[in-house]
Amino acid sequence: EGLFMLRFAGMLRNERLYFGVSALCGLFWPLLGTLLHPFGRRLKRAEENRSDGGLRFLVIRLDEIGDMVTTLPMIKALANDNPGAKIDLWCQRTVGEWMEGQDGLHRVWKEQAPPTEMAYDVVIEGRGSWRTLLYALKSGVRARRDRGTIRLQRRLVGKPQLHEWDINLVLAGPWLKAGPEESLRWLGLDQPGQRLLRTVPAARTEAELFLNRHDLTHYAILHTGARKLLRRWSLHRWAELAGRLHVEMNLDIVFVGTPDEQGDVERIRAMLDFETHTWMEGRPVSRLIPLLAGAHLMVGNESGPMHLAVAAGCPTVGLFGPGEPEIFSPKVPFFRALHKKLPCNPCGQVRCVLPDNPCMNRIPVEEVMQAVLELRPPSLANLPASDRI
Repeated sequence: EGLFMLRFAGMLRNERLYFGVSALCGLFWPLLGTLLHPFGRRLKRAEENRSDGGLRFLVIRLDEIGDMVTTLPMIKALANDNPGAKIDLWCQRTVGEWMEGQDGLHRVWKEQAPPTEMAYDVVIEGRGSWRTLLYALKSGVRARRDRGTIRLQRRLVGKPQLHEWDINLVLAGPWLKAGPEESLRWLGLDQPGQRLLRTVPAARTEAELFLNRHDLTHYAILHTGARKLLRRWSLHRWAELAGRLHVEMNLDIVFVGTPDEQGDVERIRAMLDFETHTWMEGRPVSRLIPLLAGAHLMVGNESGPMHLAVAAGCPTVGLFGPGEPEIFSPKVPFFRALHKKLPCNPCGQVRCVLPDNPCMNRIPVEEVMQAVLELRPPSLANLPASDRI
């Protein structure tokens, strides 16, 4: 019995199995809904929605910062195309901290599942689990869309994997007025500097205090860390880049990151002969957003802060190594992805097969500077940070 339980637990941790079962449920959802909830709950929900004038959506995104940012265009498009709808978000607690109060959202559920009595009409799983699948089955939602189903449908007809922004918009497709590209244009995301996130007053105040204390008006933000070691650019190249941005573009340098990245940042700062600044004290992510919005430029490895910078409307250069920029890079005109694609790409990001010259170290500083020059908008060249936060 103990061995069986261990095997069963291991099976539940298998992501491929979950995606497979989730995809099959997605294909046969109308039948499953009818079998599990034949009449009562669906009729009650239809009656409630006629009285309050809109559908009730639950968007599920139980993963990291960057993944949540890729879902923002879908949430905004849903709100734009469905006046009167109520859109709730179920996400991680750390993500909910900065998503709460964002435009288009009615309520944010942090970690804890919403009560089934919320009676949602539609569940959209950007990233779910066995728990979220069981929740949708138990609550009797009329429609459920998940990425596993979309991927399975495309694989069956030989179509390639969609970009992350696009697959999220496709998930909401039945309730949108246009396809992914048109939806992005309607949201203004083909225009420079368009923001996906707004800043809350308390966060703006903290950022302004930091900038005033260090007398920062024209600055670049550098994020040198990443969750996976193979996504990190060389410390010496970060130091060289910081020096060139300071000397050639007259920008102050602010390093951002988590407390466990402090050691690398201090090593970089020790290589420089001018003063730099850090925002590493483990503040909530919401406090970082206005700092990014006020920056003239952000350069970062493929990571959450890189995606957040784009969402804040900051011109951003992203350094990609083991990942796939054609799938994960932001689709905005003020972003540039730099990537040296090798035959081993994409990889599992655990062990490098080319340790003497990994893909990240093949990105030269000169190419980063060229991308910076292409991105930096002349209209912002003399605009102080306080006018952009």
